[in-house]
Amino acid sequence: MILESLRNATEILHKEVEKDNLAGLIISHKITLPQYKTLLYQNYIAYKITEVNIKEHLDGFSGRKHKQIEKDLEFLEVDTSGNTSFENLFRCNSRAEALGAAYVVEGSALGGMMIAKELPNCEALQKIDAHHFFNGNRENIKDWRKFCSVLKKESFNTYQEQEAIDKACDTFKFFGMVFESATLPELG
Repeated sequence: MILESLRNATEILHKEVEKDNLAGLIISHKITLPQYKTLLYQNYIAYKITEVNIKEHLDGFSGRKHKQIEKDLEFLEVDTSGNTSFENLFRCNSRAEALGAAYVVEGSALGGMMIAKELPNCEALQKIDAHHFFNGNRENIKDWRKFCSVLKKESFNTYQEQEAIDKACDTFKFFGMVFESATLPELG
């Protein structure tokens, strides 16, 4: 029931965030290397901040997506040290909020699998030997299924369910804000 409530409450926000995201250029095979660096950098900021906050409230949460992106950015020689301007714009204050945020973070694995399939078709990215974030690894789907199992077992009262839903919506809005305004350091 909570999964359906989260899905219904975030459906429009999810579509809005995807619509303006640079990942669409991977699907169309038109992405340039600078655009790909920007996409990874934006994702790094959004995932690092959300995962750190989620981890404070959820034992066993892997929080590894930002670490995967960090490997990609290191290979592409993108500096991640100056990304502090978004840190105070997202917080999880309870387990319910962390579960709502984790719904967004873990659910992204499904789209990531689709994107990973298209990377080999992007001419501008041919010199990248390995993708750590958009890796197409089935383990990402296992993390999503594990999270769904945890969520289904969670006992929510009405207030906690609304907290989770509100934080899932806030998480999509946060990702959208980062995707809209974060730029690579060298591009200012």
